Amino acid sequence: MIEELNNRYNQQVTTEPSAAGAFHPAGLLRFPTYLFGKLHKALHAQLDTPLREHWVLTYLAERAEISQQEMANAMEIDRSEVVRLIDSLEKAGLVTRTRDPEDRRKYRLTITAAGNRLRRDTDAKLTEATDVLLARLTPAERETLHRLALKALGYDER
Repeated sequence: MIEELNNRYNQQVTTEPSAAGAFHPAGLLRFPTYLFGKLHKALHAQLDTPLREHWVLTYLAERAEISQQEMANAMEIDRSEVVRLIDSLEKAGLVTRTRDPEDRRKYRLTITAAGNRLRRDTDAKLTEATDVLLARLTPAERETLHRLALKALGYDER
Protein backbone atom coordinates (compact mmCIF):
# COMPACT_ATOMS: atom_id res chain seq x y z
CA MET A 1 0.00 0.00 0.00
CA ILE A 2 2.73 2.48 0.96
CA GLU A 3 4.75 1.53 -2.10
CA GLU A 4 1.67 2.05 -4.28
CA LEU A 5 1.17 5.54 -2.81
CA ASN A 6 4.81 6.39 -3.39
CA ASN A 7 4.52 5.18 -7.00
CA ARG A 8 1.40 7.31 -7.53
CA TYR A 9 3.23 10.29 -6.06
CA ASN A 10 6.15 9.83 -8.41
CA GLN A 11 3.88 9.70 -11.48
CA GLN A 12 2.89 12.88 -13.26
CA VAL A 13 -0.74 13.79 -12.57
CA THR A 14 -2.30 14.64 -15.93
CA THR A 15 -6.00 14.94 -15.14
CA GLU A 16 -7.85 17.37 -12.95
CA PRO A 17 -9.78 15.95 -10.00
CA SER A 18 -13.51 15.65 -10.70
CA ALA A 19 -14.49 17.10 -7.33
CA ALA A 20 -12.41 18.93 -4.73
CA GLY A 21 -13.68 16.68 -1.92
CA ALA A 22 -12.70 13.52 -3.80
CA PHE A 23 -9.13 14.59 -4.52
CA HIS A 24 -6.52 13.18 -2.17
CA PRO A 25 -2.96 14.03 -3.13
CA ALA A 26 -0.83 10.91 -3.07
CA GLY A 27 2.08 13.07 -1.99
CA LEU A 28 0.29 13.62 1.33
CA LEU A 29 -1.44 10.25 1.67
CA ARG A 30 1.93 8.55 1.89
CA PHE A 31 2.58 10.24 5.27
CA PRO A 32 0.93 8.51 8.27
CA THR A 33 0.95 11.76 10.24
CA TYR A 34 -1.16 13.44 7.54
CA LEU A 35 -3.60 10.53 7.69
CA PHE A 36 -3.80 10.69 11.49
CA GLY A 37 -4.50 14.41 11.18
CA LYS A 38 -7.37 13.67 8.78
CA LEU A 39 -8.75 11.08 11.22
CA HIS A 40 -8.54 13.63 14.04
CA LYS A 41 -10.34 16.29 11.98
CA ALA A 42 -13.06 13.82 10.98
CA LEU A 43 -13.59 12.84 14.61
CA HIS A 44 -13.63 16.46 15.74
CA ALA A 45 -16.26 17.29 13.10
CA GLN A 46 -18.65 14.71 14.60
CA LEU A 47 -18.52 16.17 18.13
CA ASP A 48 -20.13 19.30 19.51
CA THR A 49 -17.66 19.61 22.39
CA PRO A 50 -14.21 21.14 21.90
CA LEU A 51 -11.67 18.35 22.25
CA ARG A 52 -9.11 20.55 23.96
CA GLU A 53 -11.56 21.21 26.79
CA HIS A 54 -12.19 17.48 27.04
CA TRP A 55 -8.45 16.84 27.28
CA VAL A 56 -8.18 19.31 30.16
CA LEU A 57 -11.11 17.69 31.98
CA THR A 58 -9.67 14.22 31.44
CA TYR A 59 -6.28 15.27 32.76
CA LEU A 60 -7.86 16.89 35.82
CA ALA A 61 -9.99 13.80 36.46
CA GLU A 62 -6.84 11.68 36.61
CA ARG A 63 -4.93 14.03 38.89
CA ALA A 64 -5.58 15.73 42.18
CA GLU A 65 -5.23 19.49 42.20
CA ILE A 66 -2.66 20.79 39.73
CA SER A 67 -1.37 24.22 38.80
CA GLN A 68 -2.12 26.00 35.56
CA GLN A 69 1.57 25.71 34.67
CA GLU A 70 1.46 21.94 35.21
CA MET A 71 -1.56 21.82 32.90
CA ALA A 72 0.24 23.88 30.25
CA ASN A 73 3.23 21.53 30.44
CA ALA A 74 1.08 18.39 30.32
CA MET A 75 -1.01 19.66 27.40
CA GLU A 76 2.05 21.10 25.64
CA ILE A 77 0.27 24.40 25.04
CA ASP A 78 1.07 27.99 25.91
CA ARG A 79 0.22 29.07 29.45
CA SER A 80 -1.94 31.93 28.13
CA GLU A 81 -4.04 29.41 26.19
CA VAL A 82 -4.49 27.39 29.39
CA VAL A 83 -5.75 30.53 31.13
CA ARG A 84 -8.36 31.02 28.37
CA LEU A 85 -9.39 27.37 28.52
CA ILE A 86 -9.71 27.41 32.31
CA ASP A 87 -11.61 30.70 32.22
CA SER A 88 -14.17 29.09 29.92
CA LEU A 89 -14.37 25.86 31.93
CA GLU A 90 -14.64 27.74 35.22
CA LYS A 91 -17.41 29.99 33.88
CA ALA A 92 -19.31 26.85 32.81
CA GLY A 93 -18.91 25.34 36.29
CA LEU A 94 -16.72 22.48 35.08
CA VAL A 95 -13.50 23.45 36.87
CA THR A 96 -12.66 25.31 40.06
CA ARG A 97 -9.60 27.51 40.35
CA THR A 98 -8.32 28.36 43.83
CA ARG A 99 -5.21 30.10 45.06
CA ASP A 100 -2.37 27.81 46.01
CA PRO A 101 -1.94 28.19 49.79
CA GLU A 102 1.82 27.67 49.47
CA ASP A 103 2.29 30.21 46.67
CA ARG A 104 -0.46 32.84 46.32
CA ARG A 105 0.77 33.71 42.81
CA LYS A 106 -0.39 30.28 41.56
CA TYR A 107 -3.80 28.72 41.05
CA ARG A 108 -4.77 25.11 41.73
CA LEU A 109 -7.23 23.47 39.33
CA THR A 110 -9.84 20.88 40.23
CA ILE A 111 -12.56 19.24 38.15
CA THR A 112 -16.13 19.63 39.45
CA ALA A 113 -18.90 17.02 39.51
CA ALA A 114 -20.41 18.71 36.45
CA GLY A 115 -17.01 18.56 34.75
CA ASN A 116 -16.80 14.84 35.44
CA ARG A 117 -20.29 14.29 34.01
CA LEU A 118 -19.40 16.19 30.84
CA ARG A 119 -16.12 14.28 30.56
CA ARG A 120 -17.92 10.93 30.81
CA ASP A 121 -20.53 12.05 28.25
CA THR A 122 -17.80 13.20 25.88
CA ASP A 123 -15.90 9.93 26.38
CA ALA A 124 -19.04 8.10 25.22
CA LYS A 125 -19.41 10.41 22.20
CA LEU A 126 -15.74 9.89 21.34
CA THR A 127 -16.18 6.12 21.51
CA GLU A 128 -19.24 6.25 19.24
CA ALA A 129 -17.57 8.62 16.76
CA THR A 130 -14.42 6.48 16.72
CA ASP A 131 -16.52 3.38 16.01
CA VAL A 132 -18.10 5.14 13.03
CA LEU A 133 -14.80 6.55 11.79
CA LEU A 134 -12.94 3.24 12.06
CA ALA A 135 -15.83 1.02 10.92
CA ARG A 136 -13.79 -0.27 7.98
CA LEU A 137 -11.28 -1.82 10.40
CA THR A 138 -11.76 -5.06 12.27
CA PRO A 139 -11.48 -4.97 16.07
CA ALA A 140 -8.02 -6.54 15.76
CA GLU A 141 -6.93 -3.89 13.24
CA ARG A 142 -8.21 -1.12 15.54
CA GLU A 143 -6.22 -2.58 18.42
CA THR A 144 -3.12 -2.81 16.24
CA LEU A 145 -3.56 0.79 15.05
CA HIS A 146 -3.90 1.98 18.63
CA ARG A 147 -0.96 -0.09 19.88
CA LEU A 148 1.30 1.11 17.07
CA ALA A 149 0.32 4.76 17.58
CA LEU A 150 1.20 4.41 21.29
CA LYS A 151 4.48 2.74 20.41
CA ALA A 152 5.37 5.43 17.84
CA LEU A 153 4.83 8.09 20.50
CA GLY A 154 6.97 6.23 23.02
CA TYR A 155 4.23 5.20 25.44
CA ASP A 156 4.25 1.80 27.11
CA GLU A 157 1.55 -0.58 26.01
CA ARG A 158 -1.69 -0.40 27.97
